[in-house]
Amino acid sequence: MKFKIARILFIASFCTIRAPFPTFAEIPLIDPNIPHGETITYTSRTDDRSMTVVENVIIKKDGGRELYEITSRSESLDRTLILAKENMSIVSVHTVRKFPEVTLDSKLNVMNEKAHFEKNEIKLADFAVMTYIFRGFPFGKDKTIKIRYYGEERKKKFSFSAKYKDIDNIETDQGTIACHKLEFGMDGFWGTFLPKMNIWYSVDPPHYLVRYNGLVGPPGSPKREMELVRYDVIK
Repeated sequence: MKFKIARILFIASFCTIRAPFPTFAEIPLIDPNIPHGETITYTSRTDDRSMTVVENVIIKKDGGRELYEITSRSESLDRTLILAKENMSIVSVHTVRKFPEVTLDSKLNVMNEKAHFEKNEIKLADFAVMTYIFRGFPFGKDKTIKIRYYGEERKKKFSFSAKYKDIDNIETDQGTIACHKLEFGMDGFWGTFLPKMNIWYSVDPPHYLVRYNGLVGPPGSPKREMELVRYDVIK
């Protein structure tokens, strides 16, 4: 009898210790299974300027976990993202912005992450990674995911969400591609006035980005359009 009581108390204490910490199950994004060697070419237009963007993906290992290293290069910006493969969470972002008068180099590392995620909610450390991590949207399951940012208060007046809309057929240089459409925007009253951002991902895995209509960055930044030119997997 004493043994059973001790065992119950041990299990209860173990659960109490573990409960406050986040688990991967609390993060609604999932692994889209991007293949090693994926290479995608896009046309990007911002205001009256057009350029080519080339993105490459390799899969790396860090201890016991796998990581996606995604490299994006264009004439105005180079960016390397490291994402945790199991849930598309941000590990690091290295950005080089190239202007006629200066080159800006910045590095963001996510350290000591202890955030607790509510159901259907994620937190972003960098707005620029949004189009990448939402390849892991659970298409066909969760219809809306709340987007929050580190450093903001829980009871903020304005909230931002990604909403699943529909399946559209998008015409590209590689033919017609069936795509899941996600709409990003402010919730509530202000959402009726502020512009939406729309992203189309291929219905077929690994749910690569096919078209983007939105902004370069947060609300107030210039408008941007991206369209798929070519999709390859280089072995």
